[in-house]
Amino acid sequence: MQLIVGLGNPGEKYRRNRHNIGFMVLEQLAARWDISFGTAAPTYWQAAHTAARTDLVLLKPRTYMNRSGQAVLDWACRNDREVTGCPRAETTPVADDAVEPAAPVGIRPLVICDDLNLPLGSLRLRRRGSAGGQNGLLSVIDCLGGEEFPRMRLGIAPVGAEIPPAQWPDYVLADFTAAEAAVAAELVEHACAAVECWLDSGLESAISRFNRRIRPVEPADD
Repeated sequence: MQLIVGLGNPGEKYRRNRHNIGFMVLEQLAARWDISFGTAAPTYWQAAHTAARTDLVLLKPRTYMNRSGQAVLDWACRNDREVTGCPRAETTPVADDAVEPAAPVGIRPLVICDDLNLPLGSLRLRRRGSAGGQNGLLSVIDCLGGEEFPRMRLGIAPVGAEIPPAQWPDYVLADFTAAEAAVAAELVEHACAAVECWLDSGLESAISRFNRRIRPVEPADD
């Protein structure tokens, strides 16, 4: 089974926020795969799909961004899965005649989120890494106990400009502008294609084919 987690905030007023592009990717994947999200638990929505003999679960936390990790843990508990962000710890040996309880099946989720450190249109898929200032990703890292899970960061920063730190909350919780909307929509499609490549051909193939960083166009010389 593969678990794909898109980060965002629940509620209609947040639906088109820059901060919710992780939700947008999962909603587009659900549309491509002709599946629907259901209210599976108080802390998350989920949609299930089977592709290439692999069971997939798309998960959108309902906990708000800063508590995203709790939704992942709740899903694991309800589905008897061990979701982890670090290599499995060594277990204490048991006696030969002891009955060792079955361990939950281990899963490392793919987490998709926005990134204010990357220009709009950029995509960075990595096997592991820090939160990089993204509080939802930090919550997942804290709840899973490590950084050893893949993540896809989608750039939302204005190309060629900087947002002062004091303006970060207002910026990420604002909708994409009309000028940004087409770029954001193309980025969502690019991210969906990257997810499908990861499922079909593996993470390294998706990284080599879909990672990109958008750079400002240099003015032409007179």
